[in-house]
Amino acid sequence: MKKRLFSILLVWVMVIVMMPSAVFAEDNGSDHSQTESYGDFIDGEQVISDMIEKNGMYAHPRIIMTEEKFAKLKTHIGDDSVTAVLLEKLRNEADRIMNASVCQYEIPDGIRLLETSKRIQRRIAALAMAYHIFGEEKYAQRCYTEMKTACNFKDWNPSHFLDVAEMSTGFAIGYDWLYHWMNADQRAFIKKNMIEKGLMQVMDDYEDKPRTRTYRWYQDYPGDNWKLVCNGSMSMAALAIGDESDAGEIASAVLTYAYKEAYSFVRRAYSTKDGTYTEGLGYWDYATYYLGLHSSSLISSTGTDYGLADYDGLRKSVDFIRYMSSNTPKSFSFGDDGDSRDTGWTVLLWLGEYLQEPDISAIRIGKIANDSFNYLDLLWIDEDKTSDSKKESPTDWGEVGASNASFRNTWDESGIVAALHAGENRYKYHGHYDLGTFYLESNGARFFTDLGNENYELENRQYSYRIRAEGHNTLAINPSKELDQKEGAECLITAFSGGDEAYAVADLTDAYEPSGAESVVRGLKMIKDKECVVIQDEISLNAPGDIYWFAHTKGQIELAIDGRSAVVTVDSEKLWVGIMSEAGQFTVMNAEPLPTSPAVSNVTDNSAYRKLAIHLTNTQDTTISVACIPLKQGETKPSWIPSVKAVSEWTPQTIKGDVNADGTFSIADLAALQKWLLTVPDAKLTNWKAADFNGDNILNVVDFVLMKRYFMKGK
Repeated sequence: MKKRLFSILLVWVMVIVMMPSAVFAEDNGSDHSQTESYGDFIDGEQVISDMIEKNGMYAHPRIIMTEEKFAKLKTHIGDDSVTAVLLEKLRNEADRIMNASVCQYEIPDGIRLLETSKRIQRRIAALAMAYHIFGEEKYAQRCYTEMKTACNFKDWNPSHFLDVAEMSTGFAIGYDWLYHWMNADQRAFIKKNMIEKGLMQVMDDYEDKPRTRTYRWYQDYPGDNWKLVCNGSMSMAALAIGDESDAGEIASAVLTYAYKEAYSFVRRAYSTKDGTYTEGLGYWDYATYYLGLHSSSLISSTGTDYGLADYDGLRKSVDFIRYMSSNTPKSFSFGDDGDSRDTGWTVLLWLGEYLQEPDISAIRIGKIANDSFNYLDLLWIDEDKTSDSKKESPTDWGEVGASNASFRNTWDESGIVAALHAGENRYKYHGHYDLGTFYLESNGARFFTDLGNENYELENRQYSYRIRAEGHNTLAINPSKELDQKEGAECLITAFSGGDEAYAVADLTDAYEPSGAESVVRGLKMIKDKECVVIQDEISLNAPGDIYWFAHTKGQIELAIDGRSAVVTVDSEKLWVGIMSEAGQFTVMNAEPLPTSPAVSNVTDNSAYRKLAIHLTNTQDTTISVACIPLKQGETKPSWIPSVKAVSEWTPQTIKGDVNADGTFSIADLAALQKWLLTVPDAKLTNWKAADFNGDNILNVVDFVLMKRYFMKGK
């Protein structure tokens, strides 16, 4: 009976595979009620009460680290663990600080104390940790000197509130970890400055009190990474002193405001669709590690974070980072991010611990030995809970209605990786006009990349080359002095399929409508067995006009005589790039504005980049199809070139096969079914319900997740 039921189930899956992908569409409705719901959280007074109940009065350390955690770290001194490597780096860092000058009040750009605040925070944390681990009083004494000097600053620069936030994080750690080393007068001095320069300043913002400074990060909606950095830091400071009589009232008020704002922002910032964080990968790191500090501080102090980080969008954001990075791993740097940054970040240790997924922590642990010291590693590392085995992950990521998609033929560094960025143009929140941009990397060589961020203080920055569409690997249509993509345009993934010929399609019409576009569709497809990536644009304009296609690289570009192909060389790796469609030729251009673009002074030097370009003139309806194929040693062109097929004809591969006479499937068919199931997200599998099928060999309702787990267990 079981054998027969399994055979019927396989038949049913084959029927489903051959159905249109729209059958699997999820409900895309928004739940606005969740945004303003604060779960079981009561208020800051309750948090302080919970903290006292858990630890007792004046119990320190309690901000993430405890006596037990320090003691556990010390057991690794001199062993062969990664933690031991970190501890040796900690000692070296603490000794380096001992030989450096004490930090001074410095605002080099006239706006930000930020680098000084970050430096002081890192010093306080490293020195206080070194004192606990190695027991040498010199580290505590120098730590107090750093704090005392910062207390004597005229302020912590609240006009740029990130500066206050970073400083308050350091002081929360220093006050808590050195509480028993300091005498009563020293504690009173540090606490007084934490309140006056930190907590009182943030209360002015929370309550929007009259003040001479004008920055209103708290009132901003929906806001950006500041929401998690500022609220997380101020919560840490409030937790450090909240059980003391002269600090309890303001600490409880800060905890109330900070929690509610951080909780709400988490539910705005991390997409429940695919985990995309709209400010890009670099700001995901900044925002998320402060969320980690906030959550960890609440848990260590009270036993719970009151549901702050318990959110599906945050869970999914781990995949956003992994899949929008290459195999090396380097970031796909859309928006205000640096070019190809390493994404093996420390925050992955916290997420692995919080989500109880050791393979996430393992990503960071594998990077620690070769990275510079980061005290956050010691806050969250727990090698006893980290698995050496890597979870088998699908190679394709994306879905209809999402903002990004990526593909690779393997997770090995030798593989080919490409990704497509869509989403929404939101310049205010670290966005660029880069919808449709892509990157491509093969065998560790980044062939097409993004240029990265531009100076925030630049006059007319919004119109600068790195921000405009022309400065990205996308299209420019009828360029002028105006923006070359529409501010506020939303262009999502309209079709997606994983597999041997995986692809994503985005409708970019909204972005180019002001430029005279009637329809603009971009697709990116990876043909894995040929290691080929196709970027295809199907464009229709209201009237004949100019169309530019751009792809930026740091590599060397060699054009074919006819201009229909080129070879891009990065180090010793080569990529053949060819135009498959009828119109157009390649040219090589400098990474600089078109003659029609506005002049912006003092922009970042882009001379390290060139761009491969196609320029079509007097064109109304066209297809631009470009194939990219890595060349093997000695090749000057690929042995195989794809043909052009309309994006509408890019269809998912189906599983083919016949039921055997005894009602079973062959091993090959089962392998194909297994491969397909492992590429489909659980949400898609569970949300589909069979409805109108009545044949003898059809089940009315199938739980596909059980099938997937069956195959995964077999692996």
